[in-house]
Amino acid sequence: MTYSRSLLSKQADIHAAARSNRFSFSTLAVAIAASLAHSALNAQELDHREERLEKIVVTATLHRSRADTVLPVNLLAGEELREKLGATLGATLSEQVGINSASFGPGVGAPVIRGQSANRVQVLQGGIGNIDASSVSPDHANSLEPALATRIEVVRGPATLLYGNGAIGGVVNVIDNRIPTQLTEGVEGMLESRHNSVSDQQVSVGLLEGSVGQLAWHIDGVYRESNDLEIPGFALNPALVDTADSEALEELAESRGVVRNTGARSNAQSVGASWIFDEGYVGVAFNRLDNQYGIPAGSHAHHEDEDHGDDGHDVGNHEEHEDHHDEMHADENVLIDMQQERFDLEFELPLAGFFDEVHGRVGIVDYEHVEIEGTEIGTRYTQSGVEGRVALHQVEAGGRQGVVGFQGSTREFSALGSEAFIPETDISAAALFTVQSLDTGSWLFEAGARIETQKLDQVAGSCDQTDTTWSGSGSALWRFSEDTNAIFSLSRSERAATIDERYSNIRGNCTELPLEAMVQHAATQRLEVGLPNAETERATNLEFGLRKHAGDLTGELNFFYNDIADYIYLANTELEYDEVMVSRFRQEDASFMGLEAQLSAPLRRSGDHLTEIAFFADYVRADLDQSGDVPRIPPLRAGIELQHSHVHWQAKLRWQEVQEQDNVAFGELASPGYSLLSAYADWHFDLGNREALLFVRGTNLLDEEIREHPSFLKEVAPGAGRAWELGVRFNF
Repeated sequence: MTYSRSLLSKQADIHAAARSNRFSFSTLAVAIAASLAHSALNAQELDHREERLEKIVVTATLHRSRADTVLPVNLLAGEELREKLGATLGATLSEQVGINSASFGPGVGAPVIRGQSANRVQVLQGGIGNIDASSVSPDHANSLEPALATRIEVVRGPATLLYGNGAIGGVVNVIDNRIPTQLTEGVEGMLESRHNSVSDQQVSVGLLEGSVGQLAWHIDGVYRESNDLEIPGFALNPALVDTADSEALEELAESRGVVRNTGARSNAQSVGASWIFDEGYVGVAFNRLDNQYGIPAGSHAHHEDEDHGDDGHDVGNHEEHEDHHDEMHADENVLIDMQQERFDLEFELPLAGFFDEVHGRVGIVDYEHVEIEGTEIGTRYTQSGVEGRVALHQVEAGGRQGVVGFQGSTREFSALGSEAFIPETDISAAALFTVQSLDTGSWLFEAGARIETQKLDQVAGSCDQTDTTWSGSGSALWRFSEDTNAIFSLSRSERAATIDERYSNIRGNCTELPLEAMVQHAATQRLEVGLPNAETERATNLEFGLRKHAGDLTGELNFFYNDIADYIYLANTELEYDEVMVSRFRQEDASFMGLEAQLSAPLRRSGDHLTEIAFFADYVRADLDQSGDVPRIPPLRAGIELQHSHVHWQAKLRWQEVQEQDNVAFGELASPGYSLLSAYADWHFDLGNREALLFVRGTNLLDEEIREHPSFLKEVAPGAGRAWELGVRFNF
């Protein structure tokens, strides 16, 4: 993968675009023209009162409805997905029960499931891994584009049996239609444009699908650009500023009202096609993503004597920069420039005999991003790889059904430059799994097992590691009434340590580097030291849930307890070198327990009008056996939502209370609580014989200061202030 233009030029373009960014109606004009030019389609009137369709959960291997899934699942699709859409995956999912976002500025938002993220949350694209560098560092964005998704499914709790070593905390599966699975009648499409006031963010999305004979095709694209994020108060936490230091006070004053260097620009395009048989299909797709985003000012500092070494590359005229090469880089703007190209092959074909269907998918990914520090490339991360998955579905008989499958992957990871604290490593994995179920009518039983081998091979060292993990689970669903069921589950999952947990600042002979030779991880502003001989984590998870899935009153209540032996975490120490904290990956038994609740009910029905109310809450408590609290655990959240629906329009008002988090780890500061008030409204109307939608969304309407506890940057980059988003969408 190569860069066709200078990186310095790209950085300048982003800042220029951010300064001049404005709401453009060009996309809307194109949408109107395309809609009016298309003549053979009938608009379908959306009735907001009748949206309770059966939802099949694809991420549950046996593809049952959400009501009959023995796992706690969040599902965003259709109008609800477009309503919740954010710039990142974490932001899109942040209002779902049991899910938070770990931001590193507005350009990065990793999903946090039940207090766990990064290496313990498996992020999938169409059921297979998304090969990028997002789990290596909190400032690395996920390479998925939520605006192109047709649905997003989240399986909360251990899902290792289905999707791999990295799913001990849960699975996020982003599903799109870039590989079509059925033929369409004529040509269908969608155009959308939206603008957000808090960062002058402009998003334009387009999609086109059609069929020619037995060939179904798909084209989509998204473009997004934004300015620096506006906030109430100061970006820097005033409580941490030395009032006797005039420079510190000046820096505090400059941070008022804005999180600087958070402008972003990204675009993604996909093209795909499938040959549709009478039963089954075979399809391919290609996707390209370009994403450039700034890292909040002051969050990416290096200590004074750190040398960029021979791997730093000049990307512009930096004579003036050379005069200050030995000074701290804290005041330099840091830009991450990411590119990913992905090719996918997918098939679903009928079989005869014991298995009646085979489904498989293979993804080939070439990923690269560079971190531009001022006018210089600081670090270049690359990862290329292949991952595939094949599942054989057994013939259903007597209430019995099951799946047997194989999953394998190979990846090549490297980091070169000033922040290369992880050595170049080849990563491979292979797994066998099965899930079997028995449905007796009142009871549904499900059991599964998985064996996986992961191998880490250092390219320039001998500290290689091979781990074999075993996992198993058993679940039961009791349908004690027509519309209500209870779920019980017990699982044991294993997770092998990842390259950052093993090899951060570790020599090729499995010994740690001397302090003076260690490379700082600028995103966390720490010298991180890996654990080369880490044991596998072993999680035992107990869960009980109640679910009412039909009728006027619907909702669910889940209790979980997850005991993790040899839990791997990054622990702060009292040791410093050159005023930089040394942190070490350690292992210690840990326990996670919590609850999730949501309940909705109608308040009033009258003709074409329906008023509903919903309550929701989630809570996680996580403790280490000897060392206190687990770091960066989200606090208790609870809230209420009021919704009024009509045939053509709807309006929502949502109130959420986020409590103070004072259960903190060593070296971690407590986070104050805050209140969130948001609103949403949309109006469906016909344009000719096409369907159009006008919508408006308001977030943080009380203009509260938000410092999200799961974020590494909560003390220097709080969440967005009051924001209004206006958009329009055309379906044709």
